[in-house]
Amino acid sequence: MVEYMEGTYRSRGGGPGEAAPGEVTWSDSVRRRERADAAYAWERLSVDPRFVKLRRRFALQVAVLVSLFLLSYLTYLLLSAYARDVMSYQVADSVNVALLLGIGQFLLTFVLAWAFGRFSARAIDPLAAEIRDRARNDGAITGRVSRR
Repeated sequence: MVEYMEGTYRSRGGGPGEAAPGEVTWSDSVRRRERADAAYAWERLSVDPRFVKLRRRFALQVAVLVSLFLLSYLTYLLLSAYARDVMSYQVADSVNVALLLGIGQFLLTFVLAWAFGRFSARAIDPLAAEIRDRARNDGAITGRVSRR
């Protein structure tokens, strides 16, 4: 988004399909005006308190889930390296604690992915839909693909 906004304000023409600087045509002017309007709408959206709240929720969610996974994995690695007696404890015939904790890493990954989806559906997606609808009404999202 930043690149998009910077290109709008700093563009001096001469891009593909545009006239050279100094030869501004009506279509170039209209195109620049449309890009400037879209950039302005995106700029307003980026400072919207709901958008900031959405970004914070997403960042907090990702930070918590990644921290949980890394903590679990680091614990597994440290136990494997320094607590060999604990890890080699036989739970069943050929099943020891190390095998169970290794399989637990996979299970934890699936549980964290499920938690991510559930929290996103409950707290992030409705807010994102609300912001997207407002952006459509403001004209920030036109559905048009622009080439640079």
